[in-house]
Amino acid sequence: MVKVELLKHTDGGVELIAKSARVSGIPEDLSDREAVRMMVENDYGSVLEHVYFTFDISEISIAISRELLEHRIASHTARSTRYNLEEGFGYVTPEILKRSRKLREIFEAAIGQARESYSKLYNGMVKEGFTGEEALEAARYLLPMAAHTRYVWTVNARSLINFLGLRLCVRAAPEIRELAQEIHKIVVKIYPEIFEGIDCRGYNLGLCPENENRPPTCPYLKKIPAKKGKVKG
Repeated sequence: MVKVELLKHTDGGVELIAKSARVSGIPEDLSDREAVRMMVENDYGSVLEHVYFTFDISEISIAISRELLEHRIASHTARSTRYNLEEGFGYVTPEILKRSRKLREIFEAAIGQARESYSKLYNGMVKEGFTGEEALEAARYLLPMAAHTRYVWTVNARSLINFLGLRLCVRAAPEIRELAQEIHKIVVKIYPEIFEGIDCRGYNLGLCPENENRPPTCPYLKKIPAKKGKVKG
């Protein structure tokens, strides 16, 4: 299960956003909270970029870490496989494999083989006189996409809303959706003024861009229309 720890965030974010919004010309008689809600609800996103969050994200797969990199308006620092020994590495089992014990055993056997091969190659190279650094460099190519990695991720509130809108969707990969849910739980407690009304893109926009791809498990299937066509049901 993915682990998320908030390392740091911008203090006084509501006041900072409100002050920035007033510079742009919003009514002066709005309270700070009203100003922030106005910015979020009307997608006046530039003022949200002044508020930052830094997370320590661990026990995610290498596969999903690549999806995290797609959110480029953020700062990423990853655990290095060149300088960290990964013998006995942890791994993520795809949620869907819980439906079949037989298929899960195939998956776990492959992970076991990868662990064994990694260890044999690393230790074999060291025994033959290669440096530890050289052995790590070669052995890391045997790490599977399921292997655990770790990230420190810094993102501003505007980019985080974009991330949550995409990754809270039921069509998102289960692992990154779990990550989005954990992050949302953290930030909504700190700044409900910003995040309490944030969910998937369809909810945020009031119009779902997934169209006919929306699955029956979508909680808004009969509440929010598709971008093209009518509400299903």
